[in-house]
Amino acid sequence: MRPTRLAALAAFALVAAATPGRAQQLISQKALIAIVENHKGAVLRYIDAAPDSMLGYRPTKGVRTYAEQIEHAAFSDALIAHLAITGSTKGIPKMGDSAVYLHNKAALKTMAAAAMDHTIQMLKGVSDAAMNEQIVQFGNKVSRARALMELLDHFPWTLGQVVPYLRLNGVTPPEYSPF
Repeated sequence: MRPTRLAALAAFALVAAATPGRAQQLISQKALIAIVENHKGAVLRYIDAAPDSMLGYRPTKGVRTYAEQIEHAAFSDALIAHLAITGSTKGIPKMGDSAVYLHNKAALKTMAAAAMDHTIQMLKGVSDAAMNEQIVQFGNKVSRARALMELLDHFPWTLGQVVPYLRLNGVTPPEYSPF
C-alpha cells in the first residue's frame, strides 16, 4: 500500500471515530477477559508468596492488612463487573466468610479465585455490542466498556500496594507479567 493511501485511510478512521453519535469501542469483551484472567493469576501468586503469618500484617496503623488488601483487589473486580453489567449489586455471590479467609491463606486463595471467576463469568455474558451501551457507574454516565475499563486501573493499583508489605517482611514479590 502506498504511503498516501495509508495516510488517507488513517485520516478516514480518525474522522469516523470522532464522528458525534458514533459508538466507540474502547476494549473488547475478549480482551477484558484475557486481562482479568491475568489478574487472577497475579493475585493467586501474591497470596502464595506471603507466609501465613503475614495475612494480618499492616505496615502502619490505619491501612488494610495484607489479607484485606488482597480481598479488596479481588472482590472489587467482581463488584465493578457486576455493577457495570447488571446495574445492581443484587446477585453478587458470597465469596466466602471474611472471618475465615482474612486469617487463612487457603480460604483467602479460594475467595480471590471465586471473585475473579465471577468477574470472568460476568464478562463472558456481555456482548461487544452491549459494551457500547450507556450506563451509570458510580454516579457517572459512561459506556459499559468505559466502566469495565476500571478493571484495568483499580486491580493493578490495589494489588501493587502489597509489594511493600511483602518487601517489609523479607519476601520477594512475584514477578510482574502483563500476559
